[in-house]
Amino acid sequence: MIRRSFLTLLASCAGLLAADPALVRMIPSDAAFVAGIRADQIRSSRFGRTILDQLKSEEVSLNRFIEATGFDPRTDLSELIVASNDPDRKGNGLAMARGRFDAARIQSFARQEGTQIIQHLGVDILAGRDKSGSIAVLDGTTAIAGDVESVRAAIERHKQGGASPLDAAMLARIASLSTRYDAWMISPSVPRLAGHIADPQIGGAMRGNLVEAVESVVGGVKFAAGAVELMAEAGMRSEKDAAAMVDVVRFLAGLIQLNSGKDARAGELAKLLDRMQLSSSGNQFRMQLIVPDDFLDKLVAPASRKSSPVI
Repeated sequence: MIRRSFLTLLASCAGLLAADPALVRMIPSDAAFVAGIRADQIRSSRFGRTILDQLKSEEVSLNRFIEATGFDPRTDLSELIVASNDPDRKGNGLAMARGRFDAARIQSFARQEGTQIIQHLGVDILAGRDKSGSIAVLDGTTAIAGDVESVRAAIERHKQGGASPLDAAMLARIASLSTRYDAWMISPSVPRLAGHIADPQIGGAMRGNLVEAVESVVGGVKFAAGAVELMAEAGMRSEKDAAAMVDVVRFLAGLIQLNSGKDARAGELAKLLDRMQLSSSGNQFRMQLIVPDDFLDKLVAPASRKSSPVI
């Protein structure tokens, strides 16, 4: 009895860390890409603190923004979910945030920047001159941003309340990933995701032979004590394709290892890739990698030195 009660308590606590239902409810039903981060969780990690340190070079301009809007992204943002659906429509996309927002100050700042105010269902949408980008503060803890059409639709879903328009399978994936990871992503359709890539070479490669057998992708990042856990899973066309993907990734890792003697950073990366776990089960491909904090420090350090002033 005690054991069962303890497990029930653990499950309840894990559920509290899942993606915010109010944000999930605003995700469009036809989203081709969804990703989320728990900013409060990442801030408490060593890597998160290192990234925040890198922002010190932009502190003057950041402080001006904070003073004008009352919003400090380093402390006031707790969760962010981004989604996109139609790759053929430029500027398409939606960001939904949970945090602390001062609607009056944000609106005042937007007016100074020359934005338009569009009302929709009693909500002020602050839109740029070309209406490709807009922001709406729904309440003191919720804000959304994106193209005007996407923001309007999100406001409608927010006002309607009730169940999410996403199907049960997508909701289950979001709940599972957001409970286990501090940052996560889902693309139920890789061909549609490829259409979102601005770089024609990268987008073309994603539609090429290398990943043409990939039907869906999920990924997650967990900022644990002393290390960062990376996970990626792909739903393939067949069991044979999943096994072939393992071979392809292993081959690419081998190429990096072959060149590890020519560059110190490549050598460190080669050691890291030795720890990468690759597997396939049925039509599912899986990759898992634990990245120690000291390796991440080495990646960030060059950028830090580059941005430091020369005395």
